[in-house]
Amino acid sequence: MKKIRAGTAIEYMLVGISGILFILVASSWTSPLFPWAYGYDSSWYSLMGRAIIEGKVPYKDLFDLKGPVLFFYEALGQFFVRGRNGIFLIQCVSIVFTTVFLYKLSRLYLDRVTSAFILMLFYFTEFSILWGGNTAEELFMPFNMAAVYFTVNYLKNKRYDECEIPSFALGLGFAIMALSKITIAMALVSSVITVVICLVLRKEWKNIARAAGYFLTGSLIVILPVLFYFGFRAALSDFFFAVFTFAFKRSTDYYEAFSLDWEKSLLIADAAFVFGLLLKGDTDEKKENKLLIIVTAIITYLLLHLGTPYPYYFLSLMPLFGLFSVLWMKNIKEFIKRIRKREATAGCIAVNIIMILLIVPAVGFWIVPSANKIEENINIYRYDIGRDQVRDCIEINELIPEWERNEVYNLEAGMIYYEVNQLLPANKYSVNLPYFLHLHPPIKEEVLRKLRIERPVWIICEYMDGFDDEDIKNYVFDNYELIADNTGEQLYRRCKP
Repeated sequence: MKKIRAGTAIEYMLVGISGILFILVASSWTSPLFPWAYGYDSSWYSLMGRAIIEGKVPYKDLFDLKGPVLFFYEALGQFFVRGRNGIFLIQCVSIVFTTVFLYKLSRLYLDRVTSAFILMLFYFTEFSILWGGNTAEELFMPFNMAAVYFTVNYLKNKRYDECEIPSFALGLGFAIMALSKITIAMALVSSVITVVICLVLRKEWKNIARAAGYFLTGSLIVILPVLFYFGFRAALSDFFFAVFTFAFKRSTDYYEAFSLDWEKSLLIADAAFVFGLLLKGDTDEKKENKLLIIVTAIITYLLLHLGTPYPYYFLSLMPLFGLFSVLWMKNIKEFIKRIRKREATAGCIAVNIIMILLIVPAVGFWIVPSANKIEENINIYRYDIGRDQVRDCIEINELIPEWERNEVYNLEAGMIYYEVNQLLPANKYSVNLPYFLHLHPPIKEEVLRKLRIERPVWIICEYMDGFDDEDIKNYVFDNYELIADNTGEQLYRRCKP
């Protein structure tokens, strides 16, 4: 294995530090700079991590659609540091690997200064898409960026028999993402497809078989422990139902139609696709890069049309953006050389001007959102935004006897209450309940049965008057009295025996 020189190691260390600084200033829901700002999704994911540490089993004890590896990763962070700092820890690990692989990709073709510029462009574009931080798209981005780097480097070097490490790493990454949220694996899947096509065209049948074996080995290292975990806890059926059956139903039943905002958010994929079509394929290496960026743009564009267009979904564009920005800058440098040597024809100049201008739609759409997010984070820091909500969550909790605080039944409360007070909900369906009820009606009967049989003393919710199910809402109003209502949550206590 090639040794890393001291100077290169220092470069990677500085790149990693730049990534940590980015998370520090951009991730408003988790960064120590913003101690009062909490996010619903972020709080739920870390709650699931704490639940695993405390012996709860995902899907059996607490229900969600995301795959278990995401929650195991959250549990790892919570194992080392409880609360927000545990989330920040795993974010730092993820961003370090993401940026180092992006930097390594850039250094295949560009000098240090240009590679640093690529990183800055990457950070600025990601600033708004990051949302508040701590999403599957962010945490597992290193595997997508590694896939792009390994693919470009593998095809560039043309040592097709040296497939062990990249194939194993791709298999490992694919299984991790497939068992977290499979649609985020788009850059990795695109890389695999590109490598297979290139090897098939060269009739490298033996190396295809070897690569497939290492890929499968890497995948099984993740898949088998997950199956054993749920098998030993008698929760395999819960796992398969939530992650596969229920999640598939959600992606098909809640598909959104054409949206102009959605399409504008995908301009990175559009620009990368056009760039790939215009990219000159006069060498094998350029043909392979052309194929990779076109395949990645198509698959990214298609998979990002599944589900609903929440801002953080578009973090899955960032590996493609990294590849696009590196090849874009590489093409500019080659174009300038041709101009200086007077080798560029009028047609060549016209095509390259179009290729250069493609950065405008790719980055341009995100300029205003990123600038707005930077301003928002400054205001969060300056004015301690979120402090009142945290105070109210604590006050709500203090109204409940200490020995009953882990027995609070949650009916669509924001997870911020549980994150602030480091508690766990007492019921299985603790998040997105109205949404799940409509998606799978038997859940409603299960919830009502639990309420009638277990008769919890305390119920917490965000706003019961707006709860999207009349039967559950009427049951609460008939059997509970409102004890407190503030920006934290609404707290109900049972008033009928």
